Amino acid sequence: MEIGLVDLFDGSAQRDLAYMRTFALTAEAAGFSALWLPEHLVFFEEYESAYPYPAAPSSANPDMVEVHGHGDAAAPRVEAAQEQGLLDVLQAAAELCRHTTRLRVGSSVLLLPMRDPRLLVRELSTLDLFTGGRFDMGVGVGWSAEEFAAAGVPFAERGARCESNLARVRELWGHTGGEPGIPAMPDTTRPLPRILVGGHSKAAIRRAARYAGGWYPWNLTTGDFSRHLTEVEAGLRENGRSREDFHVVVGLRFHGALAELRPMVERYLELGANAVNLSLRMTPENHGDVMHEISHALGLTA
Repeated sequence: MEIGLVDLFDGSAQRDLAYMRTFALTAEAAGFSALWLPEHLVFFEEYESAYPYPAAPSSANPDMVEVHGHGDAAAPRVEAAQEQGLLDVLQAAAELCRHTTRLRVGSSVLLLPMRDPRLLVRELSTLDLFTGGRFDMGVGVGWSAEEFAAAGVPFAERGARCESNLARVRELWGHTGGEPGIPAMPDTTRPLPRILVGGHSKAAIRRAARYAGGWYPWNLTTGDFSRHLTEVEAGLRENGRSREDFHVVVGLRFHGALAELRPMVERYLELGANAVNLSLRMTPENHGDVMHEISHALGLTA
């Protein structure tokens, strides 16, 4: 059973380098397969943009949804503390892998439209070398117009920029450099790290099937997941690609009873997921206990 954890590190006194090391080592010892890190450039006290993930599948019945998070059902808000910050996702991934031997690290998700693909390929190649190939790059288009305005990137163009950057990263990877516009990379022989497209819109599904090595939907009920996976698999066939080499990771916010967790996770795996990522909202004080409780409930360690 391949189970990842989604959590954040911000360099604060409570979530500093020592905490990152302890968190990663505890997760690895508890049998988790990966840590996935969110990316945001900046947070705001107020948003006009609609937060897209106020609801999560119910653990008692994962084909139904229940509302979690900040705000109310009419105006949900992103779950972030006041004056929240985040460490750079790529550099944080290198630090987590430095202290572990097996644990993979992923981005949940990197805002690809904001990135220059040439710089990203150089960064990704360096990170792949530093982590021994243990980094998976989840990518998305983002939802906050305020964040894109702060980055100086047109929000309305984010879909087209994401698709263009996906194609460009694949094109640039493996070049030896020395050509105009081609980054010089540490090693040109390693395969491109796994890229997973987040989201379940028609455009996201098209991008995943055409350009990516996987799909990373978030908070889908079992029924919606099954329906959209069928669409992804159809897209793969249209692009002459095999499902066998395509990695599907389901992301879930979990707030239910421990007894409900294993049947819930197993249902997504039965429907075709290769892995499940859990957002548990752990604190520096309880993360060890929570990890071991979840690990025991899922049978991750003997």
